[in-house]
Amino acid sequence: MSSESQWLAAREPTGFRAGLITLSLIQSGLIVMQAWLLAGIVHAVMIDGRAPGDLALPFLLLLPVFAARAGTETMKGWIASGAAARIQRQLRPRLFQHIADAGPTFVAGRSAGALSTVLVEQVDLLERWYGRLVPQTITAGVTVPVLLMAVLWQDWLAGTFLALAAPLIPLFMILVGWGAEQASRDQQRELARLGGVFLDRLRGLDTIRRFGSETHELGRLSALIDDFRRRTLAVLRLAFLSTAVLEFFSAVAIAAVAIYVGLGLLGYIQFGPAPALTLHSGLFVLLLAPEFFQPLRQLSQAWHDRADGLAAAGSIRAVLEAPPARPEPLDPVAITPGTACRIEIDGLILERPGRGAVLTDIELDIQPGQRVLLRGPSGGGKSTLLDLIGGFLVPDSGRIRIDGIELQRIDSQDLSRLRAWMGQSGGLFDGSLADNIRLSMPGAGEAALGSAIEAAGLTDWIATLPRGTATTIRASGEGLSGGQARRILLARAMLRPRPLVLLDEPTASLDADTAESLWTTLGALSRERGPTVICASHDPQAEAWADRIFELESGRLEEVGR
Repeated sequence: MSSESQWLAAREPTGFRAGLITLSLIQSGLIVMQAWLLAGIVHAVMIDGRAPGDLALPFLLLLPVFAARAGTETMKGWIASGAAARIQRQLRPRLFQHIADAGPTFVAGRSAGALSTVLVEQVDLLERWYGRLVPQTITAGVTVPVLLMAVLWQDWLAGTFLALAAPLIPLFMILVGWGAEQASRDQQRELARLGGVFLDRLRGLDTIRRFGSETHELGRLSALIDDFRRRTLAVLRLAFLSTAVLEFFSAVAIAAVAIYVGLGLLGYIQFGPAPALTLHSGLFVLLLAPEFFQPLRQLSQAWHDRADGLAAAGSIRAVLEAPPARPEPLDPVAITPGTACRIEIDGLILERPGRGAVLTDIELDIQPGQRVLLRGPSGGGKSTLLDLIGGFLVPDSGRIRIDGIELQRIDSQDLSRLRAWMGQSGGLFDGSLADNIRLSMPGAGEAALGSAIEAAGLTDWIATLPRGTATTIRASGEGLSGGQARRILLARAMLRPRPLVLLDEPTASLDADTAESLWTTLGALSRERGPTVICASHDPQAEAWADRIFELESGRLEEVGR
């Protein structure tokens, strides 16, 4: 069993397979009973010459058998679909939580489209595994041996024909399945890539139109779609091949049994149990022959779901097994936030594959309430240093202490109460203005919301909106100026007073007047509430705002002003 198969099996609810096995055993017994009753009725009418009215008991017994067969099939469907739905409900929140725990580095290395494909399409594919493949595998594994024993009990020679044909079908299904599994993995990778490209192009549609590149991008999307179509057809060809193999061998085996029974009843075969054949026993065997291959036929139809399920499991496991950006401490230390906090950094080193040392021997001591500016060229490590201080990344070596406590010994809940964050871009979501600001404190009341809006300098602008804070805004920031979008993010950061505020390029892409206004707001905010503020910025106006200025270049930090 592959590691993906073991992982999928471990997700099954308790009693899932036991319930399916029990129902399959009951259903197998009902199939045998149904064939025996039908064969007996035909024998009684055709050979014994009995009137149909004299066979009321067998006919009455057939009705509950038909109903019970339908009932067991329905119950198997309920169990399978219920298990699949439960597993999907459990997986999606776990995936989302793991993506959040893996941090910005993990997300930055994957497109949003690829991650959304894992969360939606590939989790949906598990329904085929638990809802179709597993039930059909169990049904085939139970029903086929039971029916084979019933045929062997009645006529060992007819049972031998079925026994010889049965192993060939799984054998060829496995051979075809090896190719289908690789083709399905390629298809899933292409689907994730296509989803990522499509989502990214939707997000950048305005830019594409402004540069007149619609034709070029449509051509690229068409090429990707065509490649995905070819990969999908390759998977379907292999799936149809396995079905054709099964139909061929099952048809040959059923024909052989039919010929044997027919010639045996006519007296042309005198070998083995053939002379003892009756219409009852012969028809019983003939009725069971297609029932014998029916579970295998249904398994063949669901067999390509195995490849889809294994491919989806591989993608899902890659997310679930991603290490957290910051593991939770084994012995957390409680910390009581004040109005500001002290930050101490000693010998901090961080390396990245392919980039070498991003930060080297960083030494920093920030007193409570200070406003610190990090300058330096793009790619110099400013945002990375903020991520480390904020607890979004773990350094290779060195220590970060907040109010004398090791950062790695502060749990995530306490850390979230210590820091506020304002990124350099994005951060808005489709929803009301109030909901966007309350993201940092979902339960904030109107008083706290109004205080944050006033602190961010949004009061006058919001007063001009017909719906006020209930106004709907878009994730793209459509209809907002750059300064308004930045102030919304600032209001979010200030909604709950925190002793540490981290700002990453808060005035990026703003004009000089808007940037000056925002720095004035930040300066007033710092003086009023007194948090420790660390800001990474290229803006020259930030120098007048800062108490201390540090230059970060080539991974090394040096204080250049105060």
